[in-house]
Amino acid sequence: MEFKKAKNKTLILGESTYIWKAKSTNENERKEEEAWIRGRISRNDHLRILHQNLVLKFNKNTKYARNIERAIFQSNAPSNADKAKLWASVVYHNLVLRDMSTIKERPTNADYADGWEEMLGLAMLLEIDQCIVYGLEWRKINELISILKTRDERGELTFKRLKIAQEIGNSSPCVISIETNGQHLKILFIRHPSAFFTWKKWGAVIATEILSPIEIR
Repeated sequence: MEFKKAKNKTLILGESTYIWKAKSTNENERKEEEAWIRGRISRNDHLRILHQNLVLKFNKNTKYARNIERAIFQSNAPSNADKAKLWASVVYHNLVLRDMSTIKERPTNADYADGWEEMLGLAMLLEIDQCIVYGLEWRKINELISILKTRDERGELTFKRLKIAQEIGNSSPCVISIETNGQHLKILFIRHPSAFFTWKKWGAVIATEILSPIEIR
């Protein structure tokens, strides 16, 4: 796996998955399909399966994957070889640990808090250097800052929220820098790539703030 050899260990942090609806119109078949969906979602490797089906099948128009590829490679049509190299060089994880009941449901503050605790542990375990976070919702960012303040007060880490002068439309990128046990972690918050994502402009921010995730030692 390229991640193990990556010079800049990178985590791409999505937000959540949701429980999709059964498609069958037959009642008995729909119940069977719903049971299958619940079983699939309860599996520990559910996110891995989704990633294989939606991201690593490069013909799929999965916006959160295709747009971040465009932004990182600054190309409207990165090659499949480049896509494969990118996803082999990074870790992909979701911040929200439970599945949303519908596509319209939003995570709670507690969802974000639980997710950040998990993410910080994962980042330390994997010695992550930098993280690209999908989404600029203030509740998401504030929950992380609240956790970091508590840990800072306990002497476990230090952190800074860094300002980026550039704004893209009505969105402002956000960077948080963390130091703990000799390890540095830089977290860049960007607009979620699934909608209203100007990949050229956001790609310029990523190129400025994040070291190449596919650079090998």
